[in-house]
Amino acid sequence: MNRRDVLTRGTWMAALGLAARVMPLRAQAAPQGGAAPRPAPKGTTLVLLGTQGGPGISLGRGEAANAVVADGQPYLVDCGYGTLRALVQTGIRPAEIAHIWLTHLHNDHTADVAALLSHQMTGGRPPSTTVFGPFGTADLVKGAIAFFKADVEIRIVDEGRTIRPETLFTGRDLQASARPVEVFRDERVTVTAVENAHFPDRARARMPYRSLAYRFDTTTRSIVFSGDTAPSPGLVELARNADLFVCEAMDVAQHARLAEQARQAVAAGNENSVARHVAETHSTTEDVGRMAAEAKVKTVVLSHLLPGSNQGPGGELPDTAYIEAVRKFFDGQVIVGRDQMRL
Repeated sequence: MNRRDVLTRGTWMAALGLAARVMPLRAQAAPQGGAAPRPAPKGTTLVLLGTQGGPGISLGRGEAANAVVADGQPYLVDCGYGTLRALVQTGIRPAEIAHIWLTHLHNDHTADVAALLSHQMTGGRPPSTTVFGPFGTADLVKGAIAFFKADVEIRIVDEGRTIRPETLFTGRDLQASARPVEVFRDERVTVTAVENAHFPDRARARMPYRSLAYRFDTTTRSIVFSGDTAPSPGLVELARNADLFVCEAMDVAQHARLAEQARQAVAAGNENSVARHVAETHSTTEDVGRMAAEAKVKTVVLSHLLPGSNQGPGGELPDTAYIEAVRKFFDGQVIVGRDQMRL
């Protein structure tokens, strides 16, 4: 067996292994002969689709995205660049997504919304898709529809299609609340939201845009998504006794470097800067540990990692660099998230 044979066989075996891992999340096709389809799998699974912190294209991690799969039905939380491909990779067809929740409207959480909706139009879409999020979400969906307007009109003329996207896709702005409030309920999940601390007061006073955290309660599990946020009392309340606390995390040393850059910028008369935004409106791993301990969550899942794959030629930080700081304050299970991880 030569080197090429080894590589080919190894690639084939890896593909088989991936297929074995994703099969439980695939929609079951109806058997031939008219028999009834198999029942959807029971229980709740969290799938991490994109775990990179901040805007930036990386080959190691996709931008922010997660799927909660409850009794076989996927619900999408955030939709950064790479989400569409990540869904397919994990075995979730885009047509299965009927509900999307956006934590906020930064592009690393929304870049694939238009791509997802447009591909639902052209390939086995659900009856409708609703995108939930803070102020501006309804306009974002209208903008997505405008983005693929030409594609739709071409296909109406050339392929005989009759469905208009305006009848399928809806954006719903949610009120940002200081206390957790229920925003959605169906037969599988109940979703609760609270405003987090991703935008400082000086910015909030000058704009209507807000940032949210979400909690998904199913019959078997509770999963909380922090979104991007500094330490937040509302988030702690939302996460109380949750099974999984999916929280953004920034390395302490990275935070210290950015905080110093921000201090120098302010001293030079630059009140607003990227460094100040990142330093003041994100959570360090130590912050995550404090919030998790106060909320008494069972398991912490670190995601939206900074630096993550943006570390540079030296490679990513080891998992221990993230975990050790969390463990200063939290003694439960800590998992460093990776794309395609299932929990």
